[in-house]
Order: sequence, then structure tokens, then C-alpha cells
Amino acid sequence: MITAKDVRNKRFEKAAFGYKQEEIDEFLSQLEAELDEMERERAEANNKIQILADKVREYMKDEDALKDALLGAQKQGHQVISEANEKAEAIIAEAQAKADALEDEAVRQHAEAMEKNREEIAKEKEALIEAQQQVADFKKSLFDMYKSHLELISSMPETFEEASGDEPQTAEEIAAAVAAEEEE
Repeated sequence: MITAKDVRNKRFEKAAFGYKQEEIDEFLSQLEAELDEMERERAEANNKIQILADKVREYMKDEDALKDALLGAQKQGHQVISEANEKAEAIIAEAQAKADALEDEAVRQHAEAMEKNREEIAKEKEALIEAQQQVADFKKSLFDMYKSHLELISSMPETFEEASGDEPQTAEEIAAAVAAEEEE
């Protein structure tokens, strides 16, 4: 590759009937200037390419690091989700067991309460039947006593002359007669 320095240092021999030396020198100067500019641009382009290549290598390293970080984050995310699901399942299972135990206890307590209520109801029914029987007995004895009193009252003479020697005449005799009839 020819450089600007090569053009600058190039010397031609003089010949008779050749080109004008000033035109050649002017053309070579232009060529040298353009070659200098091209070399400078090429050097700048090479520097830019080197910088870009360095950046690409850096980005590739960053990309690898990001990929590793992303894979690590995905693994950790899966692990966290898995652990959370396991914990959730354990919590649900524990809550279900507690709920089942509470339900069983409630059913047992309800059954005990129902049995106790049945027993109390049966006792109360028996007490009611006994009270009804006592009321019926009391009513019967009261009616019987009332009936005997009515009979006594009916058998009493309405006047003093009707009274005979067999009938009781005083309140004490009447009370004794009523007591004797009640005992019979």
C-alpha cells in the first residue's frame, strides 16, 4: 500500500520531452494531501472500530452476566414459588385439619347437648305426668271430700225438730262424723 510519505519521497528522473514538472508536483501534492486525509480517516475509523469492538466485547460480557443473573433469578423465582406453594399447601392442610377437628368437636358437643336435652325433656315429661297425676288425685280427693260434705249437709235436718237422736248435733260431732267418713 502506498502512503503519503511514499508519494512525498518519490523522485522522478528528468527526461527530455516529458511532462511539466510543476503539474506533476502539484498533482503529487494533491495526491499526498488526499492520502494523508485517507490515512487519518482510516486511523480514526480503526480507532472507532477498536472502541466499538471493545464495547461489543464488554456488552457480550455484560450479556453473559445478565444471562447468568436472569437464569439465577429464574431459578430463585421458581424456588420461591415452589416453597410458597409448599407452605400454602401446608397451611391449607393444617387449616383443614383444624376445621375438621372443630367440626367434629362441634358435632360431638351438639350430639351431647341433644342427648342431654332429650334426657332433661324426658325428666320434665315425667315430672309433668307426676304433677298432673298429683293434681288429678288432689282434685279427686277434693271432689270426694266436697261430695261427702254435700251429703252431710244434705243429710242435716233443716229444722231443729227434725233432728233425731242418731244425727250429730254439735259442730264437734259433725267434724268427727266427717273425719270418720273420710277414713272409710
